[in-house]
Amino acid sequence: MADSNYSSDEKIPLEDATDEFITEKQGNYSQNLKYILEMWIDWCADRNVTTITDITALTMRHYASSLKRRARSDNGIAASTARTYYNYISAFLSWAVEVEYRVENPAEKRKATKLLPNSRTNSGDQQFWSPEQRQAITEFTDKRAREAIEADNIDPFEPVRNRAIVHVLAYTGVRGSEVLADYRDERRNGLRWGDVDLENSVITVLGKSQNPHEEVGLPGQTIQPLRRLRTLVDPPTDSWPVFPSRHPPSLYSRIEDAGYDKPDGDTWDFMLEKSIQPPPMSTSGARTLLKRLSKEVAVPGLDLEDGDYLTLHGARRGVGEKLYRERGAAAAQRTLRHADPQTTSEMYSHIEASELAADNTEVFDTE
Repeated sequence: MADSNYSSDEKIPLEDATDEFITEKQGNYSQNLKYILEMWIDWCADRNVTTITDITALTMRHYASSLKRRARSDNGIAASTARTYYNYISAFLSWAVEVEYRVENPAEKRKATKLLPNSRTNSGDQQFWSPEQRQAITEFTDKRAREAIEADNIDPFEPVRNRAIVHVLAYTGVRGSEVLADYRDERRNGLRWGDVDLENSVITVLGKSQNPHEEVGLPGQTIQPLRRLRTLVDPPTDSWPVFPSRHPPSLYSRIEDAGYDKPDGDTWDFMLEKSIQPPPMSTSGARTLLKRLSKEVAVPGLDLEDGDYLTLHGARRGVGEKLYRERGAAAAQRTLRHADPQTTSEMYSHIEASELAADNTEVFDTE
């Protein structure tokens, strides 16, 4: 029996049990758990399920069904995301069995899991930025940035920032949460200029392994966009975000938090003058940007009418795809910083299968 304030025959509130579960976890995983468990607890509360012993296989069946409906809706979640949500809840309930708060895990019952959406896909079905798509969006943002810089009546900040974001995503293989803010994890607050070394072509990020000093190489395609952005912004300190948000309410909030009244003049200039840091762009903000750019560029190979767009993780996969094909698995693994080579192999198994088919064709052609 685990140490706790409860005995096994007590009605333990879901909030208390999940809090205990989350405290045993660490890092971004715990933040994801907290977010998903809180949503699930709210869903349970609407059904008068409030304690850990109230949860049945039927409860989890209904939850699986609700996830399946969300996965089918036009603005819903991916089937893989739905299954991830369900697996997090199942992990919590397995823990509850381990500490003897429950006798069994109802989320593992066939009655419950059979309604989950099917997310089985092969590696080739998952989005990656193709060379044509990468070229289309980088050329478009480069053109927009140059036009804005040369124009007399256009504020060049957003086009120049957007070009830098797109080029970093398109060519480095970073995860979005490594260079943008992820508000589920306070440590992931965006890339800072102090973490950028343009002379040595390296940025330092908080990696998935929770190592805060993982180095990511900056290919030549990213250097000029980043250098031009830095020159344009001229950040007063190295702690400024590389990709700041200029969402007006957020800027006013930062100014108020710094003890100033709303300025009469330009808000951005005021923040620069007073060294008030703007908020970093978030992963959510970047997704919104990529959705807009995908439409404006008319990116080839996307069903824009069906809501397709170039995704953050698709950029990372695209980098790995290009390297895997032209430099091999080891180069892709090093760039994507996979700890286990098997991860890289599984991600690009469709390439290996295709190449194997070509080799086998040649073998049998000699018969």
